[in-house]
Amino acid sequence: MLKKIDHIGIAVHDMDGALKVFQDVFGLRPIKIETLEEISVVIAFLPLGEVLIELLQPTAPGAGRIGQFLQDKGPGFHHIAYRVESIDQALAKLKEQGVPMRDETPRPGGDDSLIAFMDPAGTQNVLTELVQRSREIEAK
Repeated sequence: MLKKIDHIGIAVHDMDGALKVFQDVFGLRPIKIETLEEISVVIAFLPLGEVLIELLQPTAPGAGRIGQFLQDKGPGFHHIAYRVESIDQALAKLKEQGVPMRDETPRPGGDDSLIAFMDPAGTQNVLTELVQRSREIEAK
C-alpha cells in the first residue's frame, strides 16, 4: 500500500523565518510555496533527497487546524505523509481494517495531490497523511 515517505509536515508561526532557518542551517530551498485558502494554510515544499519537508503556516493566527495546533502545542513536528498509488484503495483497506480516519474520502492537497488524514488514535499517536500524486512535485 505505501510507496515511500512523501513528506514530513512542520507547523510554523512565521514562514519567512522558518525558510531562513532551513536554508541557513540545512541548505534547503523551497521548490514551491502555495496558499490553500480552503484550509487556511500556506505551505512550502523543501526537497531533501526523495522526501519533502512541508512547512505549514496558518493564513491568520489561530486559523484552521494548523493555527489551532500552533496555539495548543507551538511550532514543530505536525505529521508524516506516505505516498500511495491509489488513495481510494488505501482508504478502502484501512476502513476494512477498522482504522480510525479523520478523512473518510480524499480531499485536495498541495500541488494538486489527493490526501486523507488518519486519526492519531490508530497510529501510535502520530498524525499520518496519505498522499496520491499524479506526478512528482514541480518548482513553481
